[in-house]
Amino acid sequence: MEKLPLQVNQFSALNGTNEVFHLAGGYQNIDSKELRIVIPVTLGVICLVGFAGNSLVIAVLINNARKGRTSMINSLILNMSVADLLIMLFCVPFRVVAYSRPSWTLGWFICKTADWFLQSCLAAKSFTIAVLAKACFMYVTHPSKQVQIKHQRIAALIVSIWTLAFILPLPHWLFATTSYEADQVMCIFDTPKHASNFMAVFAKLYPALVYCLPMIFTFIYHWKAFRRCKRRGSKTQNLRNQIRGRRLTVMLFSVSLTFATMCVPEWVVWLWTRHVEKGEPSPPPSIVLLSQVLVFCISSAHPLIFVAMSEEFKEGFVGLWKRLISGTPRASPPDLQAAQPQQTSTDSVSANPVQSQEKSVQVPDKDPAQEKAESPSNKTANIVLSDMEQFWHDRQSAPASTEEDPIPWEHQSDLEASPCP
Repeated sequence: MEKLPLQVNQFSALNGTNEVFHLAGGYQNIDSKELRIVIPVTLGVICLVGFAGNSLVIAVLINNARKGRTSMINSLILNMSVADLLIMLFCVPFRVVAYSRPSWTLGWFICKTADWFLQSCLAAKSFTIAVLAKACFMYVTHPSKQVQIKHQRIAALIVSIWTLAFILPLPHWLFATTSYEADQVMCIFDTPKHASNFMAVFAKLYPALVYCLPMIFTFIYHWKAFRRCKRRGSKTQNLRNQIRGRRLTVMLFSVSLTFATMCVPEWVVWLWTRHVEKGEPSPPPSIVLLSQVLVFCISSAHPLIFVAMSEEFKEGFVGLWKRLISGTPRASPPDLQAAQPQQTSTDSVSANPVQSQEKSVQVPDKDPAQEKAESPSNKTANIVLSDMEQFWHDRQSAPASTEEDPIPWEHQSDLEASPCP
């Protein structure tokens, strides 16, 4: 949000207060026509990438859950991806409209809920990342055990995260409203005089609860997890689990570091606008626009981190991509080989039953031994020379005497068995 220019601060004189008003729902004072085109186009590309990436992450995690591979870590990653998807669907499109027009045209309800919903999603992501760091440390501490919790406890944890995330930014919803200035409608953050003390406390306490404390908690547990990963057990059977724990720690640490780093400009602008006094300089528009674009870039960066650093997500993405291209899941090679002969035989019979019947009538059944003998491999083995064939024919038709018998040992048993004269 950005402080309104001096001409917009005339609302304080009309209302009898000395409060400084801030824009809500996005920066609406872009004077450059180039920026009114570049910023919406940039946000449109971010929205498409973030929507596709988070949808694939959710699809992979749901597919793993159907296969029985559910865990607390996967459930928390799913919750974070859902928050990113909600930002891409219900926050970015309205910001694109706000940046592309000089006045507010989205109505009173969108003005009331725009900043509140965005801050709720960011708070839910911050709390989820903190719980993920604790779950990662639990997994690294016990590499031989999966960090699995009952579905009821996981659901209760996620509901608690979202309930707290929706409650904390309620002042963004209470004090946002639309106002007229120079025949233009503006969405502003108007704090009444009786709530000035509350907002002074809120401006200091809210960033600490939503950003500072969760990030401190997150990096403490990541540091503990890294120290635990350096220890090697005496047995080699847990080496694979240790490697998986190290990779998981690096991936979740990258996610946490990306979120913490890219949220810094947004929180600097947020604190600056709420602690600035009347007449003091407000944040430059370039910093305001950059901070808000970086916040939306986080939702597109997290799926890329998952793909780059997790083999499970790589395999899941490849499988989903193949299903989207082919339309049906591809069968394994043994299944294809087993199913192909049956399919071709049934198709040939069903396609031309008359021809198959003629073949069955005209072609007689052959003996298996005869087919084996007539096979091309056996034809060369059964070739008999003409001289040898004549020799065996004469021998079988006219048995020779004992003196002329070339192989008398074959008939020795017959001679011994015959009666003596």
